[in-house]
Amino acid sequence: MKRTGTRQISRFFKGEFQEVEDLLTVEENFVLVVNGESILRTSCSPGNLRELAYGALFSRGIIRAIDDVLSFKLEKERFSVEVRSHVPGPLSPIDSSFTLPLQSLIEAGWECHERAVIFQQTGGTHAAVLADVSGSINFFEDVGRTCALEKVIGHALLNGISLHDKFIFLSSRVSKGMLEKIARSGIPIVGAVSAPTLQAVERAQALGICLCGFVRDKRLNIYTNKWRVKLQ
Repeated sequence: MKRTGTRQISRFFKGEFQEVEDLLTVEENFVLVVNGESILRTSCSPGNLRELAYGALFSRGIIRAIDDVLSFKLEKERFSVEVRSHVPGPLSPIDSSFTLPLQSLIEAGWECHERAVIFQQTGGTHAAVLADVSGSINFFEDVGRTCALEKVIGHALLNGISLHDKFIFLSSRVSKGMLEKIARSGIPIVGAVSAPTLQAVERAQALGICLCGFVRDKRLNIYTNKWRVKLQ
């Protein structure tokens, strides 16, 4: 399925209406069924649905490893899995001593913007990039900010990439729910182009996550666990 489409629209510009063709991002339905029970219904960008499903399962604590998925089937927008499920327990502080040069966060923000081609064309997507001190590891763009995050996590899980010495950059605000998904995945540093919520900051502080916002134009705010970010 194509990720963009066109429609004729009326655009008001410089005091007059113009009839133009506009490029729009495409969304599709996604349903995740676990052991016969629907646990997630959302809209996402087409493609990478396996990454989305595994990322959703892992970041919710339903599975703890890829081997917990016993079978899966994708039928149109319906992704059905049989899993060796776990009852998600309370979140524990991140067990990682990972630190990061501040410049790496700035560069990840630039890269996230430069690679977000569909956003540049339509203004209708969010993006997420996973990286370490050497550079980016994966990148996903999606109409849903949570879906972009879960695709990044799912790709890492499917490819055996440890997340305890990585950081993630998001082209969105950071909510408490997103922060908890990141914590369950073991990622110790989060950067975002926009602000976190107060509840996200409180959770990040308690869980040992360094949470940075307004990472733009060679500046940023560090809200929690500043020790994880070094000037050099």
